[in-house]
Amino acid sequence: MEAATFQPDHEWFQQVLPEGLSIDETTVVSGPGGSGKPLVGFAVVESWLAKGGSVVFLLTNSGRDFVAETMAELYDVDVEEYASELSFVEFDPEMDPTIEAIDRPDDGPIRANLLDSAVWTEAIDSAAEPLADDGPGTLVFATALNLFLFASTYREESLDTFLRTIEREDDRTYLFTVSTSAFADEIARVESAADTVLLTEMDDQRLQLRGVDSESVPVETDFAQVPFTPEQISTIKSVSEETRTSLIPTLKEI
Repeated sequence: MEAATFQPDHEWFQQVLPEGLSIDETTVVSGPGGSGKPLVGFAVVESWLAKGGSVVFLLTNSGRDFVAETMAELYDVDVEEYASELSFVEFDPEMDPTIEAIDRPDDGPIRANLLDSAVWTEAIDSAAEPLADDGPGTLVFATALNLFLFASTYREESLDTFLRTIEREDDRTYLFTVSTSAFADEIARVESAADTVLLTEMDDQRLQLRGVDSESVPVETDFAQVPFTPEQISTIKSVSEETRTSLIPTLKEI
């Protein structure tokens, strides 16, 4: 059976995936640290919402405010206009890694210690449950998953969680970003399990994207230029790096 696909409304993305990304599968965007991987994800999110879909943001090294500011800066999108189509899960490694400790406020992001596999599953399921399954369905967008691997006690469990999520059979589409700057062997296993793998690079403060491989859709292996300005890339990267710098020491103690 031919795979159902979704094509974001960005010419550069269409150059890389001419038929779009596979719905109900997992796409991984990998590349060195600081190579703009989340920006590719935000482009998919913008088009996904515009076509009537819903999105669960799994916020590893940023918060809801970062998402709102980034969507406004890049696409002039007010996330408040999509309140019923968006859910947020914030990773807090200082919380107890139990389902009972998950914080589920009525008016804010779910907060949880996602290092525990059961907590990861429960938090994402809870975030997705109230969302409508319209348009292309529900997209789960998770950034900087490599950060989980800095918690040595949970490294194998986190890796297994990622792999089980990729191999799961549900109706969601997953988009993960991972850095190849650390834990290369573990990240290679995530890439191998994914349906589609894309690669980012930075060249003189210009973001480039190409396809690596896919089990279900054609990919273009030549780089396409992604037209974000150096100023946009620098601003967003600085916020991400600041949070990552404060998070890694915490994770290394776990």
